[in-house]
Amino acid sequence: MLIYLICLCLGALLGSCANGSNPEEKAKTKAFTAGLSATTAKITYLKGKVRVKRSVSSGWQAAELEMKLSARDKLRTAVESFATIEFESGGVLRVGPESLVVVTDLRTERETQLRRYTFTLMQGEIEAEIEALHKTGSEFRIRTPSTETSVLHREVAFQ
Repeated sequence: MLIYLICLCLGALLGSCANGSNPEEKAKTKAFTAGLSATTAKITYLKGKVRVKRSVSSGWQAAELEMKLSARDKLRTAVESFATIEFESGGVLRVGPESLVVVTDLRTERETQLRRYTFTLMQGEIEAEIEALHKTGSEFRIRTPSTETSVLHREVAFQ
């Protein structure tokens, strides 16, 4: 009987942990994201061995032309490999050899059409060419494990 109660308590505890947050936190998150819509980007150029890990998957798969990328997806290039990611709104992100990039944020605010693009360069090099940020308040950010930059001009390179 004691073992059954311990298992029951552990099950309830793990269930609440798996939920991720309490109802108050969920309501705040839902209210914050209600005005945002997911945006995608797509792979428009590939050379060599390029792999993608979806946010909802535990494994890596071969990247393909026209493959759409969403927030929290990862892209990895091998030696002498390259990839180009194009945004819905225009602009590109070029990923150099031996690089690992995480699509950290890729959203557009429904009401204001402000764009929020953030990429995290874990290793390697990237170059970004973006369309002018027509809406004041739109953000295009590139992060590394040690720094973050907001791109205000049309081109930037990171290594």
